[in-house]
Amino acid sequence: MPIPETIDHSANRWKWIAIVAIPLLVLAVYHRTFTYPFHFDGQVNIQSNESYQTLSWENFPRTPRSLVNLTWRLNYFADGGTLLGYHLVNISIHIAASLLLFGFISQTLRLPKIPERYRDHATLLAAGVALLWAVHPLQTQSVTYIVQRYESLMGMFFLLSLFCFIRGFTSKYHAAWYLGSVVACFASALSKEVAVAIPLVVLWYDRAFLAQSWLDLIRNRWPVYMGLFAAWLILAQLALVPLTTHNEHGTVLVHEVDFSAEEPIRTLVGPKEYLYSQAHAIPFYLQLTILPMGQSLDHSWRATYSLSEAIWPGIIVVAALGLTIWCIFRAPCWSFVGASFFLILAPTSSILPIQDIVFEHRMYLPLAAVITLIVLGIYEGLWLTQPMQASDSSHLSAWQSLIVLIVVLIAVYGGVTIARNEVYRDGNSMWSDVLAKNPNNPRAYHGIAHAYITQGDWAKAIPYLEKTIELHPEYQFNGGYADRFRKGATKAIEMGDVPLALQLLDLTIKMNPEEAEGYILMANLLQHENRRQAVALLQLAIRRDPQNAEAQQLLKQLTQ
Repeated sequence: MPIPETIDHSANRWKWIAIVAIPLLVLAVYHRTFTYPFHFDGQVNIQSNESYQTLSWENFPRTPRSLVNLTWRLNYFADGGTLLGYHLVNISIHIAASLLLFGFISQTLRLPKIPERYRDHATLLAAGVALLWAVHPLQTQSVTYIVQRYESLMGMFFLLSLFCFIRGFTSKYHAAWYLGSVVACFASALSKEVAVAIPLVVLWYDRAFLAQSWLDLIRNRWPVYMGLFAAWLILAQLALVPLTTHNEHGTVLVHEVDFSAEEPIRTLVGPKEYLYSQAHAIPFYLQLTILPMGQSLDHSWRATYSLSEAIWPGIIVVAALGLTIWCIFRAPCWSFVGASFFLILAPTSSILPIQDIVFEHRMYLPLAAVITLIVLGIYEGLWLTQPMQASDSSHLSAWQSLIVLIVVLIAVYGGVTIARNEVYRDGNSMWSDVLAKNPNNPRAYHGIAHAYITQGDWAKAIPYLEKTIELHPEYQFNGGYADRFRKGATKAIEMGDVPLALQLLDLTIKMNPEEAEGYILMANLLQHENRRQAVALLQLAIRRDPQNAEAQQLLKQLTQ
């Protein structure tokens, strides 16, 4: 039976304000990003990936993340893969997710288990949460950083699944809404592995807000849960992926290498070490939520290996977990806020080792739980400061204060988001920002070098590439780098700039020591000034390509 909605007199007005304000504010804070380029893995995995220029039944989504991969193809077929098209889709996904969050919280705050003072103003509170979440600067990595559509699309379908589930409870069209929840769950699982949390989050939500008992929950909605948990079959395919593949992608088998000693020291980051590291990461996420200072595309944190280093920040995490558990028995509805935060973060921020300890896009959905707590906390504080027999005018004053506070926070966070988006305008600004936060990050030096290479400025790129190799002698450069540098060296030779050519060839060999052509070109340049070195280079070339006639002929000339 549908539950009648108890709303305040201005609920309809606030609903339309939110529906209009969310898209407008999102467009306002992201309006300068439509021409911002791909960064880092997006350049290789999307922009230069010719496989995304084909569309066939073979591309039909069937594995984790394949739905997002399909959207890259659709982007290309819609407008040729322009930057505008990619950004428009990312921003549209974020707008849709924000509207779904508004609808989900608004519906939740009207449920019978919710105190009347929340039900009376559910729409305004939901609007405050959704607007703050939509413009928060932590979201920039999931929206402006194009490749993180994986996170935002997963999040949008995650919220759609939750919204459909509650509508299935409150609407007379139960079956249609519950089916929508299951379909959205599958879509989320086809977008990113974090969707594994959906059935657990829905289950917790059901028991906290809807069901009177576990028996009631199972008896009335067991088919829905069978559908939701069936989405795990998509994610179960990850168990079939070889460990070597996981290692290549920086998951499960994770090693850190220390090059400060004479010999590289390799250390395995296991579940225990990763858990210790998250004792630092989760408080950092919370700090960025309240005070978004120190944001970076690539924090490049090293793992924490001892319990003693994890104890003090871990107290915050343990206290939050303890409070969530306490709320299960004392305030079940409030327990959902903490539970959703930890359950959604768990796949990336608990015990499964991932190469990068911290990434801001992981907070895309968990951020909603923290902001909900902030908005409802402000509301609760204003409510408690009013006397029980407060007049209507005093209540009006309290709500005016709440609106002012939310508007101020939206203005502040929105302004920071606009400023944060500026670092994405090109590769130099992005990686310079990363480098400013962590001067010993080899990926930052590589990123700046790549930006200069893209501009054709080889001379400026070389110092950054040399610094990359100095910090990480085993840095895994993209396979095409050696070829680009060899071509750059050939161009420098044509221009008569031999020193630049030698620098580029040196980097070519370091990036791809198994290819013979770099050795041959360098030997050609050195044959008159340093015959011994030229001979050694040719011998290395022949060792890699014994049938190379050019190398054999030049070596014969130099050794006669």
